[in-house]
Amino acid sequence: MDTLSKAESPNFKYSKRALRIFTYAETEAKKTNSIVYPIHLLIGTLIERTGICSELHSKYPDLLDIIIEHSLKKQPSCEQIPGCPPFSRPLSISTKQVLDHAFQAMERYNQVYINEGLIIKSIMNLPETLTTSVKDALDIEGILGIMSVPRDMIVSLKNYSFPYMADGEADIRKAEKNDIAPLKNFVKNNFGHGWLDSIETGFRQEKIPIYIACKNDTIVGFACFDSVQNKKGVFGPMGTAKTERTKGIGTQLLHHCLHEMKETGYEYAIISEAGPLEFYEIACGAVVIPNAL
Repeated sequence: MDTLSKAESPNFKYSKRALRIFTYAETEAKKTNSIVYPIHLLIGTLIERTGICSELHSKYPDLLDIIIEHSLKKQPSCEQIPGCPPFSRPLSISTKQVLDHAFQAMERYNQVYINEGLIIKSIMNLPETLTTSVKDALDIEGILGIMSVPRDMIVSLKNYSFPYMADGEADIRKAEKNDIAPLKNFVKNNFGHGWLDSIETGFRQEKIPIYIACKNDTIVGFACFDSVQNKKGVFGPMGTAKTERTKGIGTQLLHHCLHEMKETGYEYAIISEAGPLEFYEIACGAVVIPNAL
């Protein structure tokens, strides 16, 4: 399968924020020759004022004007790729490369949506003429530190209540002592060995702070709290089998944990090194803890 057919496959999905960035990028491209270049994606990211994009703009308030000025210069002629969803305007080859690299990174990180962080990292790593011309004006390390690394998030539990959720496709229950072996196997098979210490920490506690999701008595997802290096008030890790994502299982697991954290007496929950930031923003109103400005 070539990269173009990958990008057009049903499994090639973008986060809602990434889709808004694309819309802004196309509007900016219309001001020149209507071809969407990577620099237009940068502009779209700075126009978007939610989540980490808002933090990016706050730290670099003059950056949008600088990049727009560069974008209005004569772009190099290039081969165009027409009709590449979700874009309505033609893309430059370099923009298509950005999307392909973001897709590959999404698969490496075992994610299901291409988000703004993957896109920005791909742009910064791309040796493309127009983007390179503006890179001297960019604090690349600082931008990547905001956009393209896992970030801690916080959820207020002061007024939290368990939300109504329709019955899901999996049964959610508290983990029991005899679940440790099958859960560790699930984690190893789906996510590697990195989370096993947290799983073992959770099972050593008198009240196991782990919930599991099962289908036909088979584990398809899990979520923990108070398990990362025994730190209290910290949610995670959480994981769902790739075949079971986007079905609401992760949201259910998250809220079972948050509900118990609220009942335990926590006023806030920290989500440590959250990857899919937009998932937590939508699911429970979590906000990114800003880097020092």
